[in-house]
Amino acid sequence: MDFSDIYQRMKFEAYELSEEERSQLTDYLKSPGSAYRLESNAAILVFCYSSEPMSENVTLVRKFLAKDAVDYSRSAAVTGLYRVWKLGATADIDDLLSFLALSLDESRHDTSLAAIGCAFLLMHRLNDRRLSTALMRLLETLHDEVRRENDFVVSLFIHACCAAFDNWAQRNGQRRTHFDTIEDALPVYWDRPKYLLESIN
Repeated sequence: MDFSDIYQRMKFEAYELSEEERSQLTDYLKSPGSAYRLESNAAILVFCYSSEPMSENVTLVRKFLAKDAVDYSRSAAVTGLYRVWKLGATADIDDLLSFLALSLDESRHDTSLAAIGCAFLLMHRLNDRRLSTALMRLLETLHDEVRRENDFVVSLFIHACCAAFDNWAQRNGQRRTHFDTIEDALPVYWDRPKYLLESIN
């Protein structure tokens, strides 16, 4: 199965999986080596968009959060669990907090990008102050590291600021935007309490 092709078709054509495709997809995700393959990224997203978050489905996707899973596939699991299925139990918040704490690990770059976006989303949806505190700490840590002109950290800092603004804009009915320069990111950083729960009394 070409999981990437099916994912694109689901995004743009309202494509629905056949029973045979669903069976093949589930068998693939359950296979022992799937956590170590790049193509699992698309397979996980197809599974999450075409399935309900029943306990057995959540358990299957959580397999890809493992420490030794391929980063690209782990990021899809984060996206599927917390953006597509919008899980927000205490254990889910704990997982996101652990991912945020590892954001400076370059080997986890894709997971960090996904976790930051999902953390902002759930912070606003659940009014979760633990996520707000962790995101504030992360923004400040990234800003300190940006001064060392580390390209990896700069891109992560810009992404975090963009995610902060985007989720705030969605919540407040404002115009969403995307930016990819440090000059655009810094105003968000300087006004960071506005985009977190610290600005709420």
